[in-house]
Amino acid sequence: MRNKFFTSKFFYILTSVFFAIVLFFNANATAVRNDGNTSGNSVYTATVTNVPIELKYDSNKYFVSTSTSAATVHLSGYNRLQITNETSEDTRNFYLSIDLNHASEGTNAYPIKVEALPSGVKADIVPSTIEVTIEQKAAQEFNVVPKVDKSQIPTGYTVSSIELSEQSVNVTAGKQSITKIHAIEADLPSDALLTNNFNGKVALRAVDEKGKTLPAQISPANIRMKVYVKRLSKEVPIRVNLTGTLDPSLSGMETSLASDNVKIFGEKAALDKISDVVATVDMTGIKESKKVKVSLKAQGVTVYPNTIEVTLTPKVKK
Repeated sequence: MRNKFFTSKFFYILTSVFFAIVLFFNANATAVRNDGNTSGNSVYTATVTNVPIELKYDSNKYFVSTSTSAATVHLSGYNRLQITNETSEDTRNFYLSIDLNHASEGTNAYPIKVEALPSGVKADIVPSTIEVTIEQKAAQEFNVVPKVDKSQIPTGYTVSSIELSEQSVNVTAGKQSITKIHAIEADLPSDALLTNNFNGKVALRAVDEKGKTLPAQISPANIRMKVYVKRLSKEVPIRVNLTGTLDPSLSGMETSLASDNVKIFGEKAALDKISDVVATVDMTGIKESKKVKVSLKAQGVTVYPNTIEVTLTPKVKK
């Protein structure tokens, strides 16, 4: 009787149902483990920095400025290739945006939205919201003001002149913000040290009375700037100082210089203290006309040329 049961059609049906139930629960358990990241399926992550935020608004009517123009996006997903593709600008699908088409004027916080994100990829945006200021659009022409920081002018140098390729530029900003613009500055690059003349392109920026940068669109955004420098200097006479012992057969020693004046370079305070440069010549043992090369030095300055030829002419006693 028992053997007939195990070989009966009913037994085979019962067995099939049993295994179907087992497979069903096993499949669901696997799915749950995957969602909880406790299975062998790895979750791949990547962080993408400086992702630009696209602002959607009527640019013909409004001027929009933000507290930041980019965000960081943390990506995660089970497909490594998808994550890798989304980290590269060349293969990226997703982008960040804020729709301001129905927003009111003023400053408010708006959420950043991630768009075109592939299925199976999760994105967390930092920050998730940013402050946006919406104003009526305004335009005005401003003169360009060159700016050179004092720290960029080495000791002993001074700026003699500055030339700009553009004297004025067109500026677009918010109706309220544009009234706060004090100047459009052409800043010498911070890494430039004016030991020589500078000639290059510089960025323009709008600043208020305190020098704070204001949001504005400047056209052109960059101009050519030429800064001419010279070393602080002045010309002073050379004074001969005779030292040593005059030969007893001589009544005196005449001197003449290859040049009567010399240039000195240095800080203004040091230059102001010097009225001449001394050429010290030892006349000991000199009984006939002789040319002597003498070093020239002065405290706190550079002397050029730093040597001078002095001609000594003995005066014989009568």
